[in-house]
Amino acid sequence: MTTEANHGPSIRRSTLINFLGLLIPTAISLVTVPLYLRTIGEIRYGVLLLAFTFLGYFGAFDLGLGRAVAQRLPQQDDVIERNQTFWTALFISAGMGIVGAVILYFLGTWLFASIFHIPSSLRGEMPAALPWLAAIVPLTAVISVFAGALEARQAFLALNLSQIVGTIGLQVFPLSLALLGHLSMATLLAAALAGRLLGVLMLVMATARKLPFRGAPHWHRADFAPLLRFGGWVTVSGLVTPLLTIIDRLVIGAQLNAAAVTAYTVTYNLTQRFTYMPAALSTSLFPRFSRGAGDDRECLLHDGIRALVAIQTPIIVIGIILMVPFLDLWIGKELAAQAAPVAIVLLIGIWINAPAYVPHNLLPAVGRPDLMARFYLVELLPFLLVLWILVAQFGILGAAIAWLLRSTADAGFCFFATSSMKIFLRALLP
Repeated sequence: MTTEANHGPSIRRSTLINFLGLLIPTAISLVTVPLYLRTIGEIRYGVLLLAFTFLGYFGAFDLGLGRAVAQRLPQQDDVIERNQTFWTALFISAGMGIVGAVILYFLGTWLFASIFHIPSSLRGEMPAALPWLAAIVPLTAVISVFAGALEARQAFLALNLSQIVGTIGLQVFPLSLALLGHLSMATLLAAALAGRLLGVLMLVMATARKLPFRGAPHWHRADFAPLLRFGGWVTVSGLVTPLLTIIDRLVIGAQLNAAAVTAYTVTYNLTQRFTYMPAALSTSLFPRFSRGAGDDRECLLHDGIRALVAIQTPIIVIGIILMVPFLDLWIGKELAAQAAPVAIVLLIGIWINAPAYVPHNLLPAVGRPDLMARFYLVELLPFLLVLWILVAQFGILGAAIAWLLRSTADAGFCFFATSSMKIFLRALLP
């Protein structure tokens, strides 16, 4: 990167911190996934993944306020003003998280009883497990606001340490109980809730230092409109994006079975690790985009796209070459035979989409979250139709192909909306 702001940590340092913050939980998951498969079995693990996938959709109940806080706070120099914005967003998110928990409980009762293809014995465990799953929704909502505040303050080290603790808790706590013989879905999800709580406590302490807190918590009426106006379009994206990103596993669960969910989700989660570098860089740039002027933003945008093309291309090529032997060693030849073709298709989609992370983050940073939200709404129904047909015809490989098509479309729109398509294409030529 050739351009760096004069305030805050360097872009390289922030990107490295964000990258490590994503990489460390991955190293943990490389150990925990095989242990889960051996301890609770492929089918029970598939149901657990299906529950977490379903939970992922309810992240939209923060109303986009985490992203609104990350965009608004860098423009505020007064600590009292920052506190007013933060507490207003937190109170609204907590309230909406409670609403989301109630909706998840009743909707989940119907889906796990009637829609998802899971064994009858596991279906009988879900009524006791769903309250624990629902209780995670308010935590997810408030986590986004704390994370947005730390991102705005460029406190990436504190943010990533907190998220690492929460993510590891989410993975390790349920596994620990499973290894002790406690295999019920209710027990596993209660342990996941405890792991999530640990991460929240870390976020609270970090935000208290970095914001910092001043005075008693209270909302500020004048912040309602700008936060909700910005967050409204983020919420639209937040409602549609999970459908676009997790509906593939729900369709697999409805059309195929829990074992197929495991084969696809394990592969999908593994390949998403290849998005860590673009995610780390774009997160580092977001507060700089929010504060920067036109020329600085354009320079950061172009440098970011070129850097990601140069970095991601060899990484993806190596990933494709090593994927089959790695999967054979990691999850066994039988499951790897299903997973390897899916992984290769997903990696191609990631290679195309990765440089678009930078323009994707530029749009909300400059106050235009509506552009991506409108595009998501346009592509939703065509994607669902293509996904349903391809899964019916080709199984989990069809889901991967549908994801590749959608990722390519998303990337094309990001480049078009930020007038950076030529930069992307020129970066590919060497």
